[in-house]
Amino acid sequence: MQLSNNENQWLQILQDYQNINPQSEEIFNDLVQLAADFCETPVAVISLIDSEREWFKAKIGITISEVPLNFAFGRYTILESEIFIIPDTLQDQRFAAYPIVISNPYFRFYAGIPLINSRGLALGCLSVMDFVPRELAIKEIKALQGLATLVTRHLELNLQKKADNIIIRDIIQAIPLPLIILRVSDGLILYANPEFMQTFQIDAEKLYNIHISNLYDEIYELNSLIVNLFNNNYPPNQEILFHKKNGSSLWVITSLQYLKINNENVILIVFYDITNRKNSETKLQEQNEFLQSIFKNIPLMIALNDINGKVQWVNHYLEKTLGWTLEDFQTHDIFAKLYPRTEYRQCVIDLMKFAQPVWNDLKCHLQDGSILDTSWTNVYLPNGQILGIGKDITARKQSEQALNAQIEREKLMRTIAQRIRQSLNLEDILNATVKEVQDLLQVDRVIVYKFDRDMSGKIMAESVTPGWTISLGSEIKDTCFTSGAGLEYHQGRRRAISNIYTAELSECHLNLLAQFQVKANLIVPILLKTGEENCVACLWGLLIAHQCSAPREWEENQLDLLEQLTVQIAIAIQQSSIFEQSQIELTQRQQAEVELRSALAEKEVLLKEIHHRVKNNLQIVSSLLQLQAQTLQSPEIIRAIQESQNRIESISLIHKNLYTSPNIGQLDIAEYINNLASGLLMSYQIVPGHISLQTNIDAVNLNVDEAIACGLVVNELISNAIKHAFPNKQKGMINISLHNINNYIQLVVQDNGIGLPNDLDWKNNNSLGLSLVYDLVTEQLEGNIIVERNHGTLFHIQFPQLTLHKLIANGAS
Repeated sequence: MQLSNNENQWLQILQDYQNINPQSEEIFNDLVQLAADFCETPVAVISLIDSEREWFKAKIGITISEVPLNFAFGRYTILESEIFIIPDTLQDQRFAAYPIVISNPYFRFYAGIPLINSRGLALGCLSVMDFVPRELAIKEIKALQGLATLVTRHLELNLQKKADNIIIRDIIQAIPLPLIILRVSDGLILYANPEFMQTFQIDAEKLYNIHISNLYDEIYELNSLIVNLFNNNYPPNQEILFHKKNGSSLWVITSLQYLKINNENVILIVFYDITNRKNSETKLQEQNEFLQSIFKNIPLMIALNDINGKVQWVNHYLEKTLGWTLEDFQTHDIFAKLYPRTEYRQCVIDLMKFAQPVWNDLKCHLQDGSILDTSWTNVYLPNGQILGIGKDITARKQSEQALNAQIEREKLMRTIAQRIRQSLNLEDILNATVKEVQDLLQVDRVIVYKFDRDMSGKIMAESVTPGWTISLGSEIKDTCFTSGAGLEYHQGRRRAISNIYTAELSECHLNLLAQFQVKANLIVPILLKTGEENCVACLWGLLIAHQCSAPREWEENQLDLLEQLTVQIAIAIQQSSIFEQSQIELTQRQQAEVELRSALAEKEVLLKEIHHRVKNNLQIVSSLLQLQAQTLQSPEIIRAIQESQNRIESISLIHKNLYTSPNIGQLDIAEYINNLASGLLMSYQIVPGHISLQTNIDAVNLNVDEAIACGLVVNELISNAIKHAFPNKQKGMINISLHNINNYIQLVVQDNGIGLPNDLDWKNNNSLGLSLVYDLVTEQLEGNIIVERNHGTLFHIQFPQLTLHKLIANGAS
């Protein structure tokens, strides 16, 4: 390729190429990066060559910006038509001494494509370089050639834009609306005014990188306009959707004008922004479509009626639910078919006319004869029309029915449970149960069947609708269970038979059911729990519901109800059994108590008779001693006999009190001691007031042994005090106290007489009375005795009170 003959023209062209806008600079930088990436070289440049140098318009991998023409690889490249390659610069004598070869940057490989403009002038080259020798593959060469073509085209485009800039600027300034000028050949935007850039939100620096197709939503619309424009058919203003750079859309009316600038076909497009209008239209359309979609798909029946009740429109769901189309409503009196009863239909029409914002439950008659539960509300519209809104409430009604059934079942369970708590009469409970179940399930018969040990059985309770055979009291000959059938009921299995003739029942079972006109039945076993640990279930009987009028499909909750009731029945049976057993045990216990009381009464009579006879015998002994004393002359012997009489009298007094006491075997010691002390004073003929007697005795009950021992002790101590404490007719006082303290009896006998002699060992002496006191206290009563000699004599005696357990233990020993 030869340099331009007109060097001044060539240099002027190069000068123009130097003034490239910043956007193109970025493109050139991207192109050299692509060249380096495609060829896998560290260095790539776009260079322009003048008469003195090769300077780099864009570069990557080097820092120098130019080289002298004498040492430039490009001076050889622009002489080629396609590509110039130096595989190894040190092996080529032309370049072996180049400074850029033998010094930094030490290039060993070079490949360049000449940049030739439309006039055939070589402007520079696109080159890649490496620091090691190498070759380029064919695909790398083709890629480099393609990139060189892009560089040249972009250089030409920038130069052309500068030439047309003045003309286009005048046009742009003359039109105050958003406009652009685009090139027909490739669709690139050549120019745009500020109004356009503001409307489309495009920066001026990026404007020339945008193709017109990036703005159109449908490019075929633009192509159609351009074709019409070339055919001298000026298209009318047309609404077109454009894309903004930020991704939003812009609706405009376009006006196109065909122009020719610098021998290129261009189109001037003026834009009228109608986005707000289109958005409003779109929003309104979307709202209409949304409402239509709601009316079409919402699971509600919607009807539009005039003030006279004539249906003007219905939605698809209403047609599907009721089975009548809009045409049917407009050509027939569908209301009369939906609501056959005149009064009911008029009530529906009145509800629609009043248009109150409340829901009303209505029953509609469908074409197949079934009845549909619905609920409707009506809205009065400003134009006088009435909008009716209805919904199918079948599921709600079924739920309500199920809930009511559940409430009735729970009520029945509470009633049965309350009856069980209030009554232990099993017959009453079973009769009430079968009656309540029949009423709740609306069946023809309910029975309670009880098994005997041989698996035969009988009907214990029945509730039957009048007109059907009564089974209660009838003789039932059932050979099914006695022959081994019904084992599943022992395991708690329940059964619902909707049709006995299709349930594959045994012949004996069918014959039994036919005897009582049964067509369908429910059967639930009544199981009683026996044993606490293993808790074995024992089959007691069956709770059965009969449908005699026709076969019947049973519901699961009905079977559940019977099963729950069998639990209550089992409880009632067990309670009744327990009650019967307790009644038997109570009767036996009452009979035993009567026998025991009779035996006790006989024993008391016998004991009283014994005490009476003992007392009489002691009185006889005392009388004999009295007769004996009358024949004696010795005062000492007479006194000894008198003391023996007193001792016998103390014992006799105990037996007297015992047979006259209401509590046989127990003695009121207070009354006994008072009587004993008074008797001793009389026996010793003490003048009243000479020796006073004071007692402080608790109401303590003692048994016979304790009373006799205690009486003898008191007898001896009072007798000693009377005889020895008050000599020479000295006046004095005797105090007797007896208390129960912590199951210990404390007896104190005290006098204020002269006291015992200091040298007297009362435990070891010849006195029978004191010896008897000591032995009785320590041995028989198992107690202790303390004697105090201070201002008289005080005997402090303490012994344990024998309780019932101690008496039993002593008796056992």
